[in-house]
Amino acid sequence: MPKVTSMYKAELKEKIIHAAIESFAQTGFDRTKMEDIAKRLDLSKGTIYLYFKSKEDLFLAICEYNIHRGDKEDAGLFVRKENVASDAEQIYDNIRRREQGNDRVMLEMVAESARNPKLRRAMYELHVQVHDHVIQGVRNKVEEGFLNKDVDAASLAIALVALYDGLAVNRMLGISDAANKRAWVTMIKAMIAGSS
Repeated sequence: MPKVTSMYKAELKEKIIHAAIESFAQTGFDRTKMEDIAKRLDLSKGTIYLYFKSKEDLFLAICEYNIHRGDKEDAGLFVRKENVASDAEQIYDNIRRREQGNDRVMLEMVAESARNPKLRRAMYELHVQVHDHVIQGVRNKVEEGFLNKDVDAASLAIALVALYDGLAVNRMLGISDAANKRAWVTMIKAMIAGSS
């Protein structure tokens, strides 16, 4: 029997995450079963459970995976003030691509967490992680001189996350992505102008 390397495990875990993203986007969180994800990869359900204890754990792993993917994709943006609009558009596009249509799934999870204390706690911890990540990004831009030193990084980060979350609700309600993207760019430009 061949030895299973840590590289193989990491690659399989990433494949499971991608299969789950596709399944959740296609059928929703509540209707997706672990067997569905396993079938996409031609694996047993037990193999999925070796990597993720539950469907909720798998969903949270997707969110964390997307947070860390953003570091690479968003590097080099918001360096020059004259590029604010195009950089804001790029950030928006990057986030949308990472989500791969999972707005509906995220909203399902928020609704489910109202009835599930374990999930609520996990979603809270994830939200804190997202805020911390964005706060660090804002602080980096302060240190680079892109934003004024007196900017309240925590408040600006909360506003950015809330803005994006609100746009996700808009998309669910049928507001076009183009309109949401314009709103995102307009607000980013206003925030940066006010904090420069």
